[in-house]
Amino acid sequence: MNAQHNTTAAGLRFAEAVLPGHPDKLADQIADAIVDIALAKDDRAIVQVEVAVHHNICHVNGRVSTVGGPLDRAYVEATVRGVYERAGFGVPFEGVGDGSDYQCPRPADVDVQLACTIDESDPEERAMREYTDDQAIHIGYAIGTPETRWLPMEQHLAWLLRDELLTLTVEQRTLGAGPDGKLLIALRPVGVSAGGFTRYAPAWVVSSVQHIEAAPTVVLERAVRELFTRVLREEAARMPELLTAPGPDFVVRVNEAGPFTDGGPMNDNGQTGRKLVMDFYGPHVAIGGGALSGKDPWRLDRAAALRTRQIAVAMVQTGFVREARVTFVWGPRDQRPSGVVLEADGVALDAAVTARWLERFDPSLAATHAELGLARVNWENCARAGSWGRGYGWG
Repeated sequence: MNAQHNTTAAGLRFAEAVLPGHPDKLADQIADAIVDIALAKDDRAIVQVEVAVHHNICHVNGRVSTVGGPLDRAYVEATVRGVYERAGFGVPFEGVGDGSDYQCPRPADVDVQLACTIDESDPEERAMREYTDDQAIHIGYAIGTPETRWLPMEQHLAWLLRDELLTLTVEQRTLGAGPDGKLLIALRPVGVSAGGFTRYAPAWVVSSVQHIEAAPTVVLERAVRELFTRVLREEAARMPELLTAPGPDFVVRVNEAGPFTDGGPMNDNGQTGRKLVMDFYGPHVAIGGGALSGKDPWRLDRAAALRTRQIAVAMVQTGFVREARVTFVWGPRDQRPSGVVLEADGVALDAAVTARWLERFDPSLAATHAELGLARVNWENCARAGSWGRGYGWG
């Protein structure tokens, strides 16, 4: 047993999140940046791409088809390199050492391998986007706590700490930290709120933050510990019914594997779709579909994931449901799901009630795409910052 914190307390809940420079998340952002430029040219663009990054190589496979001719390959390559820069690679850390050090790879040094098909879309195929081309299962989830953005507490806190850590690495460049990094939070139950929701206490946080060799590592580690502790105290003060402040046993462990100078794709390979649990609702909630990133919003894995989340949020917003789970099941050539299950606090709604919800939220691909404005979303930002609780129309 790890002597630094309690590893066996009953009911522990966990969630993790990563910074934009993490290799898997970098691959997601690249894939979605390609989706974005394809949709800017054609709102019915056919995009299905996967990205793999390792050292200075970025390999893209799949397909990008647009009306009026293919995307310019040089523009696609420039788009890929732009993602590296926005993630923080190749940006000097002024104020550390001589101010010239940066994390590799520099965008200009990236070998972009476009092994994907980039062509003009077929008019007949493009006209059939309202029909599915595969089978799929999708699950949307929400819990009735607006304080947590309708997300499980552990998932909300993991993303919040991740956001604050990102801000720290961007705004305090003298720490020499980032762009890769990750964290994992553990919560323990300590009671039940007046509304019937479990109340939690932070148990511990584990974090790894990339840094350059000249970084003041002791200062960096202290800054991360203080940051996480402060944010959790502020969240406990904001929602005392749901969360208690960190107690004397609370521990923040930072970079305990040793110096983390080689990070991002220079340390590990990354691929699209590896962070599904983080991208959805955390390990407590089942995942139905596949990866979100690298797919145009006519694809089931993207459109249906958003519509089921929207319905789940609407269900808990009524105030009569504490926890909602919405499942869509699809077969090839469906315009609407072949199977729909709406669950309120673990109980499936009957056919009549379900039908009323589906009258309000048409589950068809065409209606989902139009009503949620999916052609106008910045998907790269979704890959970077998350899809839930960020002010989007689906919740």
